Amino acid sequence: MTRRVITDDIWLQLQETMQLYGCYRSKNSRNIMEAIFWKLRTGATWRDIPEDLCPWQTAYNRFNRWAIKGLWDKFFLAYEEHWIQNGYSLMEATSALISMQVELGTVKIEQLEAQEAEQLQKYTWPPMRMDIRLILKSLEVKSTTVKLHRG
Repeated sequence: MTRRVITDDIWLQLQETMQLYGCYRSKNSRNIMEAIFWKLRTGATWRDIPEDLCPWQTAYNRFNRWAIKGLWDKFFLAYEEHWIQNGYSLMEATSALISMQVELGTVKIEQLEAQEAEQLQKYTWPPMRMDIRLILKSLEVKSTTVKLHRG
């Protein structure tokens, strides 16, 4: 059984944010969001998402659909800011951000300028595990007191 972070209160707040961005919600959207959060907070690959949350392809596809709607824009900015606050240069932080976006599938390496792609392939940053509070804050959740609980 996978540990979960979305409480009923957090889910209500997330639904409001999702509605603002016009994100499609289904009866299993909560489990899909749990799967996405699991991936972001562990730094694991999409294929490693626990099956009790949802199929990894569902989480991957929904993450990308929601990214197109702009749901994750603040998260990507927070990720880049996190690198800068930890002493990395703007160039390093931007490179880490692009590396993350390629790894998450929101940016295809073919979309990058030739110089960016070459730089990225030289200095690919390992996936960075994200603090769940940073993720929730970027999604406009006010109360971020999270206790992991069994589903």
